[in-house]
Amino acid sequence: MTAVDRAILEAVLLGTVGGLISVQILLRRLPFFTLAMTHATFPGVVLAAIAGVDLYAGGGLFGVLVVLGVLALSRRPGQGTTTAIGIVLSAGFALGVVLLSARDGFSKDLTAYTVGQILTVGTGDLTAVAVVGVIVLALLSVAGRQLTFRAFDPGGYAAAGYRPTAIDMALLLTVEAVIIVAVPAVGAILAVAVLVAPAAIARLWTHDVTAMTAIAVASGIGSGLAGVLISTRYDVATGGAITVVTGTLFALSLAATTTWTAVTGSRRGRRPAADRSAPATTGPSHLEEVG
Repeated sequence: MTAVDRAILEAVLLGTVGGLISVQILLRRLPFFTLAMTHATFPGVVLAAIAGVDLYAGGGLFGVLVVLGVLALSRRPGQGTTTAIGIVLSAGFALGVVLLSARDGFSKDLTAYTVGQILTVGTGDLTAVAVVGVIVLALLSVAGRQLTFRAFDPGGYAAAGYRPTAIDMALLLTVEAVIIVAVPAVGAILAVAVLVAPAAIARLWTHDVTAMTAIAVASGIGSGLAGVLISTRYDVATGGAITVVTGTLFALSLAATTTWTAVTGSRRGRRPAADRSAPATTGPSHLEEVG
């Protein structure tokens, strides 16, 4: 299998996994959390580089600590989740910068971590994405109804006797796992596009969760493949190419659906209850303990 073949397979796997989890990220209003996680795991990567261990293992372990920290801070009385995430984001990234400043230069591995290098992924990277994909599918199969219930009606979820902490932790740790395996392909800086944009594109066309998931997966795979082809054809950064294609697809979808609405006076699908029940926000408001 050539490097391009592996890159194409990585794009398909990552597009599928990212598309699946992106719907849950959007329904739970977690884009800001996802952005924070891509940056706040950076200190773990720097520490791993200093210690001479696997960079992605270091980022993953540190990410678990960040998730636990966000959950703990967000459940303190009077402490908003968005504020907690902002604190963790700035403190985590600053710690990484401080640790990095003690090193001479910026290593090749750390550069790959920040911007990605899908054309150099190996069998281990492909296996990692596939394993996380199985985890995502297992989460959606076992707890899909609970995740939807929690997203659409957090008050009813708590009133029904469910404990939000367990389902929240399962989702956040899964998001963190997807971030870690996405890093070799698109880097920590651009990984948020893979995990947020597919569902954002899908929601422009439909508000049915099943249809949204299908469109998100198709968008993720299509953007990944197009980015790899553009990268190999014009010798440009693959992670950047994938992100540009994703952004272009979002812009075209927005223009098309806006024009359709203006011409026909109709909207594509009903707004989900998760969107109607609370004001729109970039922060994960549903992470707060209810009741």
